Amino acid sequence: MAKFNYSYKVCECKNVTLGEIIHAIKEKNAKTVEDVKDITDAGTACGCCINATKDFGDPKMQLYIEDILKKFT
Repeated sequence: MAKFNYSYKVCECKNVTLGEIIHAIKEKNAKTVEDVKDITDAGTACGCCINATKDFGDPKMQLYIEDILKKFT
């Protein structure tokens, strides 16, 4: 996985950054995509940021919520 800054927007629709998602995982105990959605609002609009299968955008996202969860949980 490439290195991303904490300011990298993982969820464009809700303007949620990687740092906010990491904070939700480390400090708020998010363990699932649903937890991240509840805490940060990421992935609650179009869903492209959840995983590559749900990403209908062009170009594709570079980082997904599921990938971040796997790295930190």
